[in-house]
Amino acid sequence: MAQPIEQVEELATAKPSLAFGPELAQVLVITMWASTFIVTKAVFAEISPLAFIFVRFALMTLLAFGVLAARGARAQWHIRRADLPRFLMVGLCGYTGYQLGFVLGLDNTSPFSSSLLIAMVPFFTLVILAVNGERARRGAWLGLGIGIAGVVLFLADKSAASGSFVGDALSLGAAVSFAGYGVLNRRLTRDYPPETYTAYAVLLGSIPLLALSTPAALAQHWTSISVWGWLAIIYMVIFPVYVAYMLWNWAIARRGAAAATSFTLLVPIISGTLSALFFGEGFSPLKLLGAASVLVGLIILRRQVRTEGSH
Repeated sequence: MAQPIEQVEELATAKPSLAFGPELAQVLVITMWASTFIVTKAVFAEISPLAFIFVRFALMTLLAFGVLAARGARAQWHIRRADLPRFLMVGLCGYTGYQLGFVLGLDNTSPFSSSLLIAMVPFFTLVILAVNGERARRGAWLGLGIGIAGVVLFLADKSAASGSFVGDALSLGAAVSFAGYGVLNRRLTRDYPPETYTAYAVLLGSIPLLALSTPAALAQHWTSISVWGWLAIIYMVIFPVYVAYMLWNWAIARRGAAAATSFTLLVPIISGTLSALFFGEGFSPLKLLGAASVLVGLIILRRQVRTEGSH
């Protein structure tokens, strides 16, 4: 289980040879996140959404502290008392709020619609940064506007039966929550090793999730879940959250929250591709136009943020 941490540390110390390490990490993370919409929706055929949250985060909390313990003498168990409020907010935004919005939203809408709305994370990130006095260039807002226009085109093309207002609203709330997570977590990624801030953020975020999902877990018929269902749950425990969040935090520490979260605009494109491969979903001209707009907006936004950071 310690291998992902070693890989993160190797990337962090190999700056000359891996100049695009953060970008590569973000592409890997985005691919894992895109797969969650397909895998999770499939798992809901065997397990209720809240029971899924319970087993996923119960196992993930054990995994997080197991990895921390596996570090032995190198593990940093202590966190400063002054940082507890920030850890709590990070846990509530990145795990409690985001996961509730993601899982319950996905249960009430289509994987494609959910991924499109959650792709709006960069918009809310720039808004939060602007409120905090971190102004972005006009070009960054232009690029983001083009990207969001692409997301709107995707949404305009979805069928009326593919989602609901409740599911879409919850997915949008998940995007807001994750934007807050990216901004709040920047200081922790600088002050603590990945396995330390991940373990405590997971713990603080999981406590409310486990409390809310316990009744559903007690009502779930666990013996009826197939082998493939359990493999999907294990995948969702290890990769899209624990491993992905460490890589994501590492990238944020090196590229900034606005630049890193701009990569989330790729999620609907990848999830759409996976939907086509596994569920035979087709692509209309409007969907293709939306995908092109998202990519153009992403390129403009990243160029503007990177240029601003070089001054």
